[in-house]
Amino acid sequence: MRAVAATTLVLTLCLVRPDLNDGDVSNDVSEDDFGNDKAAVTKGRRKQPHIIFILIDDQGFNDIGYHNPNIKTPTLDKLAAEGVKLENYYVQPICTPSRSQLLTGRYQIHTGLQHSIIRPSQPSCLPAHMDTLPQRLQQAGYATHMVGKWHLGFYTKACLPTRKGFDSFFGSLTGSVDYYSYGSCDGPGVCGYDLHANESVAWGHQGKYSTTLFTQRARKILQSHDPSQRPIFLLLSLQAVHTPLQPPKSYIYPYRDMADVARRRFAAMVSTVDEAVRNVTYALRKAGFYRDSVIVYSTDNGAQPFTGGSNWPLRGRKGTYWEGGVRGVAFVHSPLLRRRRRVSKALVHITDWFPTLLSLAGGNVSQSQGLDGFDVWGAISEGRESPRHEILHNIDPLHKAPEPAQTWDVLENNSLIEKPKKKRKKKKLLKQRPKQKSAFKLAKSSNKLNTYLKAHPNRLHASRPKARRTAVPEHNLSWAPTKVRSQLKSKRSSSLANADSPLPAGETPVWDTSVQAAIRVGDWKLLTGDPGHGEWVPPQVLPTLLGRWWNLERAFPSLQHGRGSEVAKSVWLFNISADPYERLDLSQQRPDVVRRLLARLAYYNRTAVPVYFPPDDPRAHPDWHGGAWVPWMDQDRDQDKVYKKVHQEKKKSKGKKNKCRLCKLKAFFLKLNTGIISSRI
Repeated sequence: MRAVAATTLVLTLCLVRPDLNDGDVSNDVSEDDFGNDKAAVTKGRRKQPHIIFILIDDQGFNDIGYHNPNIKTPTLDKLAAEGVKLENYYVQPICTPSRSQLLTGRYQIHTGLQHSIIRPSQPSCLPAHMDTLPQRLQQAGYATHMVGKWHLGFYTKACLPTRKGFDSFFGSLTGSVDYYSYGSCDGPGVCGYDLHANESVAWGHQGKYSTTLFTQRARKILQSHDPSQRPIFLLLSLQAVHTPLQPPKSYIYPYRDMADVARRRFAAMVSTVDEAVRNVTYALRKAGFYRDSVIVYSTDNGAQPFTGGSNWPLRGRKGTYWEGGVRGVAFVHSPLLRRRRRVSKALVHITDWFPTLLSLAGGNVSQSQGLDGFDVWGAISEGRESPRHEILHNIDPLHKAPEPAQTWDVLENNSLIEKPKKKRKKKKLLKQRPKQKSAFKLAKSSNKLNTYLKAHPNRLHASRPKARRTAVPEHNLSWAPTKVRSQLKSKRSSSLANADSPLPAGETPVWDTSVQAAIRVGDWKLLTGDPGHGEWVPPQVLPTLLGRWWNLERAFPSLQHGRGSEVAKSVWLFNISADPYERLDLSQQRPDVVRRLLARLAYYNRTAVPVYFPPDDPRAHPDWHGGAWVPWMDQDRDQDKVYKKVHQEKKKSKGKKNKCRLCKLKAFFLKLNTGIISSRI
């Protein structure tokens, strides 16, 4: 009887105290610990969802079924309809900047990638000191995998995806690859094979369509991963629908009624993307990932109408800072969304995915310093107001509109005057680079500026800095002459008293509007310099293309001359909420808004690092590496030392005239190559 009573007592204790059950603590988790979500009890997996990020290349606003019924994307339409469509979502106008901002959560002015893309032969990549989203997810316990297009530099092995936080990588390293042969060119005769598995060249896949091949690899990763052991982060970065236009013939037939051949092929490639997403979603369900997964679908930039894409009714195209170049197609599909089947107008930027996904994964966002993104999961999942109220699209000091340009100065009653800019001798790009400090470290401004900003953190400008050049790109800002400042000192006080960003007494900021820049603050969007061609109708009726693919990614001059006017237009202002198609320029009607947004540009410009856009390195040529694009530097080196050495050698050659013809020849071709790059040819 005593034995029976003792056994009964032990069983009773076990029922009352579940923590005595042989170390099994799963029953100790109550439903209240995870809200009303019962499924989250199992090992806390709902706290760390599986994240599938699908990044599409060059898909325009009008290139998806729920915006344009002529495009057949039933899978994408269904996923978006059952999730949350992001209709106020912004990316960058070209590939490299968007991808860098996705992985780092920082604006490109803080990574040195303000200008253009990373070309295959350029010794450049993501800053070494910055953490990336996959690295932080690894720290949070995630298995991280990438399939598809990288396009963030590969001159050393330290730049490869597997060294930036991904457990595995299968895809291409350059920006444009043939869909069947996997050949990639960086100019006439500079071509090589570009398909890699981790850190090795993946030979033997020629003839397989890349979208299909990448989808198969993604499905294989999902099938081989145990969702009960670790959560997974999969970045599926398809090269579709980027040129060359090479869809399988079977996908072209449904679009046979389209008169334009490029548009027909482009639409067929969008359909291949739709099928790829359907197959990946099926694999998620089959492998048991779906219930605890978050699927993010995003384009990297606007479409290029010359190659069949369409951003209608938005203005502009890929490579421009009009809405057609920077407003992206995106949606989130997940069973974890609290409010589904809706359209979100919350302001979201591609940098926001870093803190949003990291926070969703249970990581500590505060450990990543200098993030420009915001955690927008509450706005996406629950319909809350977005914490983001402004977006710096970019400031590119190397992209300046042709002379003459405008400078804007503040006068009384918030009116503006336009003054022709003084002509200056342009310094050659080669001579500027060695003077710049490393682009991989945050540039320090002058001591006077730092001292003032510490004492007045809310002010945007310091007193006039010394004339000497600093690492901060001061050439974006000029300063009014002393005579002008003294004349305006009394008139300015009343107009600046109620300014959102007060200015130090005795200084008049002037922004060089020939510099390409764009910013969105609230409903207002300001563009300066050359934002690129701003047409609305896609020029798909042209019989031939206007150049090679790398030319199409550069903006063409968009100067708008009035009759009898000698001054080029270089400032535009739009109310995007009231005028999303940018048809009504309000820069003359609302000079007060222009002034405030120029002040914000000046503020951001103070935090910018120097542009890092090195010349091509001939050692990258695939002929030197077995016919493939691979890292060509054996070890990490300080790039500044490399170019400083080049600069010193040039100085020595000047002192020894007519003694080294080969040195002169090398200097000539280096100068020629630099001039070609800086002219965006």
